[in-house]
Amino acid sequence: MKNITIKNVSTAKIYLSIPSIHFSRELMPGRELPLTEEEYREMTFDTGCMSLLGGHFLKVSGLEEYEEVVPSASVVDTGMIAKMFDTNDVVSFGRFIPNATTAEKESVVAIAVENGVTHPGFVKLIKKYCDVDIINAINMKHQAEEK
Repeated sequence: MKNITIKNVSTAKIYLSIPSIHFSRELMPGRELPLTEEEYREMTFDTGCMSLLGGHFLKVSGLEEYEEVVPSASVVDTGMIAKMFDTNDVVSFGRFIPNATTAEKESVVAIAVENGVTHPGFVKLIKKYCDVDIINAINMKHQAEEK
């Protein structure tokens, strides 16, 4: 038996529902849960689940490379994004952000606002690829917290 797991690598709450096998779960950001081979196979036939996998909201682990429907090696999770910000690794971020999926871009914005990222390199790249002014978003967050 393989140890297949699925993890929510986004900053959003995800609801998985596969009625054909009576599978219904709520995944909070960062939560990981085990799957049976049958659950994984059924999940690959569900267009909603495939959209979540393809959009890098979810990451599946424990499969051989040839068994993966969506390659998980290219998924950048919130921990990796936060590490780029913490270490001021603008070069890696610059390689990642042009090809980031919607889920990854949403995570970038959420983490940047939460951590107060104001490095000019990050700010310019986020503005260009995510169309969000991080400085303004951080300012709005501070104003909301003051009230």
